Amino acid sequence: MTPVLKIMKGDTDLMVGMLPYFVSATFTDNAGETDDEFEIELDDNFRQIPIPQEDDLLIVFAGWRETGVPMIGAFKVNGWETGCEQGPETIKITARAATMAGDFKAGGLKHWHDSTLGQILEETAKAAGLSLAIDPELAKVKLPYALRWEASPIDFANRIAAEAGGTAKPGGQKLAVTKRGSGKGADGGELPPILITRTGCAGWRIKGEPRPRHGKIEVSWHDPKTGKRKSIRYSTGAKGPTHTLLHPRASEDEAKRAAEAHSRKLNMLTGGGHFMWPYNPAWSAGAKVIASGFGDGVDGTWLSESIATTWAKGQPVLSTITVKAPAEAKGGES
Repeated sequence: MTPVLKIMKGDTDLMVGMLPYFVSATFTDNAGETDDEFEIELDDNFRQIPIPQEDDLLIVFAGWRETGVPMIGAFKVNGWETGCEQGPETIKITARAATMAGDFKAGGLKHWHDSTLGQILEETAKAAGLSLAIDPELAKVKLPYALRWEASPIDFANRIAAEAGGTAKPGGQKLAVTKRGSGKGADGGELPPILITRTGCAGWRIKGEPRPRHGKIEVSWHDPKTGKRKSIRYSTGAKGPTHTLLHPRASEDEAKRAAEAHSRKLNMLTGGGHFMWPYNPAWSAGAKVIASGFGDGVDGTWLSESIATTWAKGQPVLSTITVKAPAEAKGGES
């Protein structure tokens, strides 16, 4: 099939003028808090490429001529780098996923009592000029108190979403909040799984990391009825020592959520690596990766952390899918 890459600035396709100087372009789709990124490398041996303007808006389309060329994102230029190392002098232009709203990094002060995570993040997103897309399960989480103290909307959203086991990422006109390691999108539905087989795989490397395994998570909380500190223990489903979270929570429910969220995070640290596969624009970072034909230790379900796709002259268009171990295990309160 024929790969197609279009980089639009306004009504102009920059690839038309860039083509004689084009070296490569890489799109990295990240799950979780990290912004998606787009990078272009151009032959600049005679310094003929003008320095890009910060915050230039680039709309990128990528796919295959035979099956369609969807938009993969809107990006704002945030840097450039020029130099020469064992080859022609080049310039690299980097851009991050654009938030089509006001300043999402501005500080602020606000507090909430007896609100749901959905209500809090709805107001937080609105203050930044964004709409909210949140997993319905996360939206229902009740918080007795939340304080945003001189924190930007995105930093605050990341913090309280993480406490409930989620991740928050702005892009376009939305703040998307998903459950960490669930393989689901912001609507709560399963993302299309990424099917990887040994036959057809351009490369892979997977390793196990047994050291972070813990058998239980212990979290303390304050009981307002007795004025005493209590604690719960949550089984991770693995074997190992108990991991204690330092800061006490305001309620038993918060303690349980924190324990479950930390359990999922630790489980994902027990293995990981990457697979290389021909680019598929339908795939999204955060989806489950189902590997087969590789053998024991590799076959099974993984979670995609990022998908980095590179276009280069004369080279096949391949995606490097970075994976982590699944977050789920047969655990629970103990």
